[in-house]
Amino acid sequence: MQMVDRSINLSARAALALALILALIPARAHGTEVNTPLPASTGESSLAVVTPSQLAPTEPIVEARLVVATEVLTSGKLTALNLSSVARTAFLVQKAKTRNGARYVGELLAKENYGWSGAQWKCLDKLWIKESQWTYTSHNKRTGAHGIPQAYPATKYESIGSDWRKNPVTQIMWGLKYIDVRYGTPCKALNTFYRIKMY
Repeated sequence: MQMVDRSINLSARAALALALILALIPARAHGTEVNTPLPASTGESSLAVVTPSQLAPTEPIVEARLVVATEVLTSGKLTALNLSSVARTAFLVQKAKTRNGARYVGELLAKENYGWSGAQWKCLDKLWIKESQWTYTSHNKRTGAHGIPQAYPATKYESIGSDWRKNPVTQIMWGLKYIDVRYGTPCKALNTFYRIKMY
């Protein structure tokens, strides 16, 4: 009986490893371009504004809830849903490492987790274009603010995950939660930014 359990556990781990590897392979390996050309600038920022709903995802996204942590827990049972969630998370993290990909993921997570779409999405998009141009490596040398939502100090991200330096999804999830708790909506946060140049 123990031998059967061990072989099932090894098979599940092998399947998980394969799913993670496939999710992390850059889109270029699948024959598509990773960076799509940006349209003309709107004059608001040096980053051109593209409505993420107009961007076609390069791969389908499973509709399971996002698992924020990218590390798989070594304890507990591995289920098909867990495997699906981990693969989806790996895909979203890889996609969010580009500006347009981060905007796509930001729109998706804002809608899924907070119901923010339409005008609220547009406010969030404008706010984070102004803060970081949706670049997860963005760093303000003067203030020390870091990442897509420009957390200060950057260690605040650790309330979501310790992988914040390399994981734009961790930054996005923290930023969405911060706006929800402090302002209630992205449009209120943007109005504060317009008033005092920070939020």
